[in-house]
Order: sequence, then C-alpha cells, then structure tokens
Amino acid sequence: MRKIIVTEWMSLDGITDAATMAEWFNPYHSDSRANAIRETIHNSEIMLYGRVTYQMLYPYWSAMKNNEMGVAEKLNTSKKYVVSATLTEAPWEHTTVIKEDPVKAVTELRNQEGGPVLVQGSATLVKTLVASGLVDEWKLLVQPHIMGTGAGRLFAGIHTSLDLLQVQQLEKGVLQLCYGRGRK
Repeated sequence: MRKIIVTEWMSLDGITDAATMAEWFNPYHSDSRANAIRETIHNSEIMLYGRVTYQMLYPYWSAMKNNEMGVAEKLNTSKKYVVSATLTEAPWEHTTVIKEDPVKAVTELRNQEGGPVLVQGSATLVKTLVASGLVDEWKLLVQPHIMGTGAGRLFAGIHTSLDLLQVQQLEKGVLQLCYGRGRK
C-alpha cells in the first residue's frame, strides 16, 4: 500500500496562500530548507495536485530542462495526477486528470504497491482527503512569521488528531514538522 503524504509550506499561523509568499516564505530561504524540500520531493514516487496548484506549478516547472533546484527533473518525469472537474487535458508530461470521485480514485491509487504519493499545496484537495481518512503523513514546513490575516488558511474546516513523528529545526527559525495519522 502506498502512503499519502501531504506537504505544506506555511506561516506560523497557518497561511499557505501563494499570493503572499513574498511576505511569509521568501525571507526564510536557506540551504537547509531547500534540502528539506528536495528530500521530500525525491522520496516520493507520484505527485498528486488539486487544479489550482497544478496550474500554478505546471508552466514554471515544465519549462525547466536542466534539473533546476535539484527537483525539476523529478517533477517533470514523475507520474502526476490532478484532481479537477473542469480540466479536459493536462499538458504537463505524465499527468492524468481525475475528473470524478477523487476519493475513490485516490483510494485506488493508495491501495497499489509502490512508493509514496506526495500532495503539494492543494488545500481544497487536502481537506477532502483528510475528511476521507486518506492522509497518512503530514510534512509541514513552518516559517517563523505570523500573517495575522489573509486567505489560504490551511486548517479551516479540518478536524483530526495527529501523532508527532519528527521535528527538524532548519536555518532562520524554520521548522519541518512531520506528523502521522493520529489515534482515534
């Protein structure tokens, strides 16, 4: 059985909005954070995206041809799934569109033999997967920044218990927190 791993980059107060990343994400760049991101991507076999995240990442990463940032090749050659009721095609190489019943499709994917499925960003999809009990692990990259207000609050509407698996302190006060499925 595959593991479904959710990775989220966020401010301390749970903001994941890409439109404000210049405020809460960019100032905390470091080699250790870049290495943590690279490791998470390379330790996954399949990428799973919601439509918004897919459409944000595809134009950028598909244009990369020289393994930029040490992950371009992995992102471009990995099998990818995008959950969308509106996309008719997915131009990023090796992508399949899941148009109907994402819970059923992800459950079938999870029940296959193989390496982990990585969900990057994709907050709406993540909420669906959490509600369906499909998330096995969370990797939260928490920046020491409080936004106070804003769109993209990851945890709005999520209610679940988690077990802390690992804490890694990175440079500039960034934490990578790894949680597993909590006890019921």
